[in-house]
Amino acid sequence: MSESDRRELIRIANDMNEVSNDETRQFISRIVDDLSNLKPSIAFVGQIKAGKSRLINGFTGQAEFLPSDVNPWTTVITDMHFGHPSGRKAGAEFHFFDNRQWQALIAEGEELRNMFPDDEDSYKREMIEEQVEAMKTRARLRLGDSYEQLLGQQHDLEELTSDDLARYVCAGDDPSDEEEHDPGSDRGLYSDITRKAEVYFDIGHFPYPLTVTDTPGVNDPLLIREEISRQYLKESDFFVVVLSAHQALSRADLKLFRLMQALELGQIVVFINRVDELGGGAEDAGKVRADVLDGLEKALGNSNIDVLMGSAQWAHYALTGDETGINHDAVLAWLRAHPEQMKQYLDGVEEIKQGPGPISREAVLRFAAMIASGLPDLRRHVTTALTDGPRSEQLRMAWQHLNSFAQGELERSTARLRVLESEDDSTAQNADENDKTLASLRELVADKTNEITKDMDDVLANLRGVMDDTVSEAVSNVVRGPDGQSPLLAKGGATELNFTPLRERMRELVQGATQVVRQRMLSELYAIDMQSNAALRALPGWQEPADNRMNTSAVRWFRPDTTALTRGITVELRVNWLSRLISRNSVVSRAEKMIVQEFEMIGDDLVDTARGDLMERLNTVLDHFLALLAGHLENRTGSGETCARTEAQADFDRARRIADELGSAFGSEHAEDIQAEAAE
Repeated sequence: MSESDRRELIRIANDMNEVSNDETRQFISRIVDDLSNLKPSIAFVGQIKAGKSRLINGFTGQAEFLPSDVNPWTTVITDMHFGHPSGRKAGAEFHFFDNRQWQALIAEGEELRNMFPDDEDSYKREMIEEQVEAMKTRARLRLGDSYEQLLGQQHDLEELTSDDLARYVCAGDDPSDEEEHDPGSDRGLYSDITRKAEVYFDIGHFPYPLTVTDTPGVNDPLLIREEISRQYLKESDFFVVVLSAHQALSRADLKLFRLMQALELGQIVVFINRVDELGGGAEDAGKVRADVLDGLEKALGNSNIDVLMGSAQWAHYALTGDETGINHDAVLAWLRAHPEQMKQYLDGVEEIKQGPGPISREAVLRFAAMIASGLPDLRRHVTTALTDGPRSEQLRMAWQHLNSFAQGELERSTARLRVLESEDDSTAQNADENDKTLASLRELVADKTNEITKDMDDVLANLRGVMDDTVSEAVSNVVRGPDGQSPLLAKGGATELNFTPLRERMRELVQGATQVVRQRMLSELYAIDMQSNAALRALPGWQEPADNRMNTSAVRWFRPDTTALTRGITVELRVNWLSRLISRNSVVSRAEKMIVQEFEMIGDDLVDTARGDLMERLNTVLDHFLALLAGHLENRTGSGETCARTEAQADFDRARRIADELGSAFGSEHAEDIQAEAAE
C-alpha cells in the first residue's frame, strides 16, 4: 500500500468515527493514531572515513547538511525526520544527557561487547569511562554554572542554521587546551552533553514519511562514539551498512554484522562507497563486491544481504556542482559497465529534453553522476523493502479492522432498511433482546479473558522457574569454569566471561513459551467467535452479516520482544583488587551470586514484557470484536421515528460509500484473501 493509501485510510477512518458508536469510535481512534504515526526509520552505520555523512546528504537530497570534514561529530545521534507526523518541517530539537543515561551507556555497552569479545575489548570499559569523564569536564568548562541545569533537558529551535548545528553536534576546540581553544568561538558549546539531535524537513523526494539516522562511526578511536552507534542499532527498522571500497569487510565490519545478526535486527543492505577512487573502475568494484558477498556468506551463513555500490562524491557533485575530484570519463565508463543504470540515464536525458528551455551540458553531466552514484538505486531499494515489509503489514492490519467495521455498518443499515420497509412492529422487543444478547456476549468475553489470562500466567510462571534454573546452572558453569578453574582467578585478573550461550538459551525459552501461549489464545478466541455467532444466529430475524468473523491477526503475528537480552551486566569484579579483601573462593561465589541476580532480573523483564505485549494484543482483538458485535446489534430493528426511513437510507448510502472507498484504497482483488487470512 502506498503513502496515498495511508492518507486515504486515515481520512476514511475519521469519516467513520463521526457516525460510530462509543465503543467503535474508541477503537477506530486507535487505528487513526497508529496510521498517523507510521514512520519507518533508516539508520546508516559503518566505520569512520567510509563517507557515511556525505552519503546521507546524497541519499536525502540535503547536499551539504551533514558536515563531512575530518572528525566533525562528538557522541551525537542525528535523526533527520522527513514528513514528520506532527507536520513540523523545519528546526531541530537537541536532547542532553543526564547522569543516569551516561551510566547506562557504559553498562549496556559492556554486554554488547561481551556478545562477541575480542582481544581489544578487555580495556574498553576503562577507556570509555575515562572518555565520559572527559566529556563532563569539557562541558563544565564550556557551560560554567549552567552545566548542571542543562543535564536531562532539551533545546528546541524553530529554525536551524549551520552555526546552530556546530554548537550542538560538532567537536569544536578543547577548552582545556589554551593554545588551540578560541574563547570567542561557541562551536561545540553543547556538544559534549548533546545525546541526540532531531532535525525536521518536508517529505522531499521520499514516497512516505520516514526518519534517516546518522550514527557515529564504529571502529572510532573515540570509543564512546562506537558504543553509541552499537546501542542505537535496536532503534531502527532498516539499516544501511556503509563500507569503503578501499577496505571493504574488515574485521570490525564483520563484528558489526555478527552483532546485528545476534540482535535479530530488521532489514539490512550493504552500500560499498567510494568506488570512484578505485584505479580499475567498475572491474575493481565488481571484485570488491564479490569479496564482500563471499565474506558475508562465510561469516553469517545464508545472509541474503543485498550489496549495492556507488560514490557519495559523485552524488555530491550532482547536487552542488562542485567538480573537485570528479572525472567525467570515469562516470560515463561506470554507466557503460552497468546497463541498467545506463538505461536510467538515457531515459532521464530524453525526459529532460522534453522539458521547456535548452538542456545544458552541465545538467546532463550532473544527472549522469547522480545515476552513477548508486543513490537513486539505494533509495528505491530501501523504500521498496520498507513498503513490502513491516510498513505494509501495519497498513494491512489497519485496513482489515476498518473494513470489518465498514462491512458491519453496511449490513446493519441494509437490515434496518429492510425492517422499516416491512413495517415490523417488534422494535422494542428486539431492542431488549439485543441488549440481553450483547450483555451475555460481554460476560462470555470477560470469562474467557480470565481463563486465557490464568492459563498464560501458569505458562509464564513455569517459564520463570525454568529460566531461573537455566541461569543458575549456566552462570555457575561459566564463573567456576568447565574444569573447576574459574576465569576470574586466571593470571592477569581481568573478568572475561562469555554469557552469549546463556542469552541464546533464554531467548529460545521465551520464544517457546510465548508460542504455546499464542496458540492457546488463538484456540480460545476461536471458541469465543463460534459461541458469539451462535448466539447471534439464535436471534429472531437475524440476518448473517457478510463479515462477522473475529480478526485475530494481532495475536497471530505476535513475536516476543527479546531486546532485554542485550542489556549490560553491571557487575564489575576485578580480582587484582578484590582478592586483597576476600579469599579467592569468595571472589567466585560472590561473582556467581551477583551475576545470577542480574540475569534473573533480565529474565523477569523478558517475561513481564511478553505478558504485557500479549495482553495488549488480546485486548485489541477482543475490543475490536465487541465493538463489531455491538455495531451489528445496534438498531437491528430500526427506529419508530417519523423520519426513520430517510435516516436509514442516508445511513445506508454512507455505509456503502465508505465500504467502496475502503475497497478502492486497498484494491478489491486482494480484499477476500486478506479477510480470509485475518480470520484464520
